[in-house]
Amino acid sequence: MRYLLVFVFLLGLSGCELLVITEPTPSAEIDVDAAWAAHNKKLNTLEAWNIDGRISLRFEEEAWHATLLWQQIDQAYHIRLFGPFGAGAIELNGSPQSVVLTQDGQQQYSQDPEQLLSQQVGYRVPINGLRYWAVGQQIPDKSAKIEFDEFGRLAQLEQDGWKIRYRAYVDMGGYTLPSKIFMDNKGLDVRLVIDRWQLTGPKA
Repeated sequence: MRYLLVFVFLLGLSGCELLVITEPTPSAEIDVDAAWAAHNKKLNTLEAWNIDGRISLRFEEEAWHATLLWQQIDQAYHIRLFGPFGAGAIELNGSPQSVVLTQDGQQQYSQDPEQLLSQQVGYRVPINGLRYWAVGQQIPDKSAKIEFDEFGRLAQLEQDGWKIRYRAYVDMGGYTLPSKIFMDNKGLDVRLVIDRWQLTGPKA
């Protein structure tokens, strides 16, 4: 497996900051459903974000690790994986309409980013779902089984064949965002650790 996300959009994004995990003291009076509604509504205002982290895959006795950079601006994304599985970098540039995978100067085109990555690593990494799961949301207009924590954030999500567990959150730029996400699907274990979040302002 050989890929990582790196993309520098010249949009005046603020510099990356080290994440500091913070957990507020829960209130006995908190309305979890109302807290989730307010939290989810705020997440919908995210216009663009960048994550710098690490991703690992494990299936039976096989395991792979890579450094990950992911930049999302509205529906467009640029993903780069560095040094995965002892190989060079892989880039994905895409939108809901199409995606281009670049590796070693060679390009492949598709409408399905997961299929392109599967050709490289042999497994379907949930790129489509991660666009939402990374910020702590469910994929819109798809059925899901959801469990909340005591603060009205996602604690566990079952969607699109995946079980997603949120192990830690951080406060960043006025938002509460995941910093550690564990996912599994039919024996494939995917773990994402986010070391840095970078955000722009809310949508106009």
